[in-house]
Amino acid sequence: MGRARSVAATAGVLVVAVALVVLAGFAGAGYYNLSTAEAAQLSRTQLRQLAFDSVPKVFGFDYQTVEASMTEAEGLLTPAYRTEFAERAKTDIIPAARERRLVTQVTVTGAGVLDAHRDTGSVLVFMNRTVTDKSKKSQYDGSRLRVDFTRVDGHWLINYIVPV
Repeated sequence: MGRARSVAATAGVLVVAVALVVLAGFAGAGYYNLSTAEAAQLSRTQLRQLAFDSVPKVFGFDYQTVEASMTEAEGLLTPAYRTEFAERAKTDIIPAARERRLVTQVTVTGAGVLDAHRDTGSVLVFMNRTVTDKSKKSQYDGSRLRVDFTRVDGHWLINYIVPV
């Protein structure tokens, strides 16, 4: 009889231990889901504002200071995208800006977050651009862009820009 009580007590302790482990797992999963949702919401807020601030710096320039503008824009990009952007700036943007004496003014008129997570996100950006050349003739166009962001070392950087 003593042995049966010992086995029953051990089984009871095991059941309680398993129940506690299961409850702790549920609590941990709940906390993780809540913190992930809160991080995504914070990312949504940050990314929308970042689109308004960053996109004009990437696309706006004056032919007299185009190199400085492109260098500043590169600081807003992830290392992988920065390489591609720098090459395009060197071979296309800077020579065209100088030759045609381009001044590009950019305004973001709207931005909506398409997707947001703790360290990544995408924003649909509505951009108006006015380009003036040496003839002082201005051309206006509106664009829609998908701007993908990635958090690198605690800072949001543009990972890629695609016209939509």
